[in-house]
Amino acid sequence: MLFSASIFIPKEPKGFNLTRSEKLCWYSLGVLVIYSLPILFIEKYYNYKFPQWIYYISLIIFLVNFSSYFIRLGEFENLNGAFDGKITFREDFLVINGIEYKYSKLENLVIYGNSFSGEKTKNYRYGPMYGNGVENLISFTCNGIKIEKHFQLNTERHLDELQNTLIHIISSEKIPFKKEYLDFINEEHRSYILFEFLIGKLIREKKISNKEGLGLIKFNSNKDAQEFKAKYCI
Repeated sequence: MLFSASIFIPKEPKGFNLTRSEKLCWYSLGVLVIYSLPILFIEKYYNYKFPQWIYYISLIIFLVNFSSYFIRLGEFENLNGAFDGKITFREDFLVINGIEYKYSKLENLVIYGNSFSGEKTKNYRYGPMYGNGVENLISFTCNGIKIEKHFQLNTERHLDELQNTLIHIISSEKIPFKKEYLDFINEEHRSYILFEFLIGKLIREKKISNKEGLGLIKFNSNKDAQEFKAKYCI
């Protein structure tokens, strides 16, 4: 077994899909507005002074609202769906819920794996801090049947394992090579030595040009780029 992950079946949330901190933030803000506006209106237009304890309630509501910003610092996004089954990459075939799919028979293959549980969300400044790592997808057609599955990556290391597995499958030509398969490897992993070996192999086999290969690798320095050119771009 090269890699394994849990299959995630997404479900559309009913109504507003707010987390606990978001509910606390928006509901308390609504209560604060509804509570405070009549007080301010009466005081301004009817020249009536409310007792001081009335304002303490507004302060308490504000503090509840403020506390939501601390709650979100350790909060994950809502998990809208359920886990059901496994997806496994083996040496010569893919296994989904016990059914084997030989790599060489996969058509229209698309793999997106760049989301892991515990990574910061795009909305972390205002919403939940962490994602669940379920925004990963594999899609392909086999024997005329289209298969599409979401899966979870548990940690950043789990993401590394997937990327290394994809590089291995492509470089060993378990699937007939196509240039678009190189898009499965994300930007960060294009600086890894395994990816450099893959691109070097493809250049030597004349499957991609020197220019294409150099454009794909994320070199750490100009020296690394020159060493790669000297080794593979002859």
